Amino acid sequence: MARRKKRQQRLDRTVAHIQHKWGQQAIQKGRRRPARMPVIATGFAELDAALGIGGIPKGRITTLSGAPTSGKVTLAALILSKAQARGRHPVAYIDLAHTCDADYLERCGVQLKNLLVVRPKESYQALDLTLTLAGRSELAAILFDHWGALQDDRETQRYAAGTLDHLAGRLARSKTTLIALDDALPLWRRLLPGSERALAHYASLHLNLNRERWLLSGPDVRGYKARVTIEKNKLGPSGHTIPIEIHFNGTVKGRGI
Repeated sequence: MARRKKRQQRLDRTVAHIQHKWGQQAIQKGRRRPARMPVIATGFAELDAALGIGGIPKGRITTLSGAPTSGKVTLAALILSKAQARGRHPVAYIDLAHTCDADYLERCGVQLKNLLVVRPKESYQALDLTLTLAGRSELAAILFDHWGALQDDRETQRYAAGTLDHLAGRLARSKTTLIALDDALPLWRRLLPGSERALAHYASLHLNLNRERWLLSGPDVRGYKARVTIEKNKLGPSGHTIPIEIHFNGTVKGRGI
């Protein structure tokens, strides 16, 4: 037994020396390959590649933040259209802000016949409806628009923060994806107690969008350029910024630059 232990220690030292000289990937102990994470493509190949898993993870929470006209609603709509898989799977839109534009969603490729638009009267109803829908495996994705509208008062914020634990569990079981739109908040705001800090904790992925400039064709706006920063990524690399283009031409299409 002592001799076997010494052999293992010598081998461990050799492995450590090789890894120190050539890097961790040069030599490793054999292990099973992890199961591939099911994802929904974003519609931008460069962004999917930068995320490390090929898209946004199913059964988890993804946050899209940014100022108005940053592109977060468009990116969310394009993801919904991908989640529908050519209209075979229904998706839901929690329209707490009452700003859902069905015509624009359709131009982004969302099949309206398989879209549930939910217009709650107030924050508590919005959260309860989201919890109910999160447990339905029939739904491919839920878009919550928008999380910042829950900041009515301290009691609402506490309720929203407490809801997230149950919500994350239901999403994991049903494999339904939640996309939460939020405002572009400074770091100090995200660190304050409340539902926004709780959302930042439970989200597996946080993408922040910034519009750079409009794309013009004469006097007409034909699209815009934006940058997507991977602020948080539990399943892959973070910190990267990916340029994207959104084009308007009857329909709304996106591509990486």
